[in-house]
Amino acid sequence: MKRVRRQTKRNLPRWGATTVEFAFVASIIFATFIAAAEFCRLSMMRHTLDNAVYEAARKSIVPGATAKDIEAQAKSILSTLGISNAKVSVNPQSITDETEFVTVKVDLPLNESTFIPVNSNMSRSLKMRRERSL
Repeated sequence: MKRVRRQTKRNLPRWGATTVEFAFVASIIFATFIAAAEFCRLSMMRHTLDNAVYEAARKSIVPGATAKDIEAQAKSILSTLGISNAKVSVNPQSITDETEFVTVKVDLPLNESTFIPVNSNMSRSLKMRRERSL
């Protein structure tokens, strides 16, 4: 004899509940992945900014360096990440043989450089003593 099973509320499929649960969990997981990618990008930009400031400051301490050469060096390194909106400043603007220290500062507005717009700036600076020509 064949048993007939009656459909009750208990054994009905719960596709609607599964879909709603998936929507909640998937949105949280998706937001976590986006945040992780954004933090990785910010970290990469910070390290590239550090490297650009350091290399530009190294270029500034060599006799015969000009402010334009220093700015070009920093912007060249920043362009590896596609950063083109950074502001590079060199102090003093005119470098002579009597200049003892050179400070290089790079300011990067984050609102144009990140995937999620952030109204903030990232800034790095480095001061180095110049080499003297003999």
